[in-house]
Amino acid sequence: MKNFTYKIIIVSLSILLTNCSSSFFTLNPDEESSLELGRKVIEKETAEAYSSIVFEEQTKGKYTFQLFVYNKDEEKIIVDPKNIYFKIYDKNRNPIREKKYYAYDPEEKIREINSDISYREDEHSVNSGLNLLFSLFDTAIDLSDDEDNNLGEVLENVAIYSSNQINENISYDEDMDYLESQKYFWKNKVLRITELDKDEEIDGMFFTPILTEAKYIKLFIPLGKTIHTYKFKQTLE
Repeated sequence: MKNFTYKIIIVSLSILLTNCSSSFFTLNPDEESSLELGRKVIEKETAEAYSSIVFEEQTKGKYTFQLFVYNKDEEKIIVDPKNIYFKIYDKNRNPIREKKYYAYDPEEKIREINSDISYREDEHSVNSGLNLLFSLFDTAIDLSDDEDNNLGEVLENVAIYSSNQINENISYDEDMDYLESQKYFWKNKVLRITELDKDEEIDGMFFTPILTEAKYIKLFIPLGKTIHTYKFKQTLE
């Protein structure tokens, strides 16, 4: 009976995981757009600015967009990803909630990564110290033993310490490489807060969370005194 119950649980989990892994959302323009290099581009233009946006893909639970902004105005325009927001709507285009949902702030992401780097450095120092401490402690006990084979036990302790420390160093290097690559990405590949003078432009990626209950999404891009609005339909593939 227990084996049968376990099988039911395993099958249920497999179905659940399969359904989750196959859930892939995408966005299509819900307004006029044009095709450029296989991508659907939506353009907006006001007296102050021109902008265009492309939905790129769903990646790791986030939507990726490419935004281009050109300042037409004499006044400066601030382009700040953390001020980009969206609202969600049902199949009848009625608001599901009046709440605003904001794009990910790259400056906050960089601060989080710096904090993770600092934490991992401290953790590495502690782990290395503990490895050495336990090795010395075991060695001291073995040396105080009157038996003839204590030298072999000491050498065994040294080997264990060396193995543990090698594993820790490998893990530390891998973690730091990953964190540094993430930091480089958010610092150099993602759209960050930028001030545009007249006739200046900026082009870059930004990310938003995915809300599965939405049928339609309206994206708001604040640009100086104006807001460019983009409409998308969300579908499950």
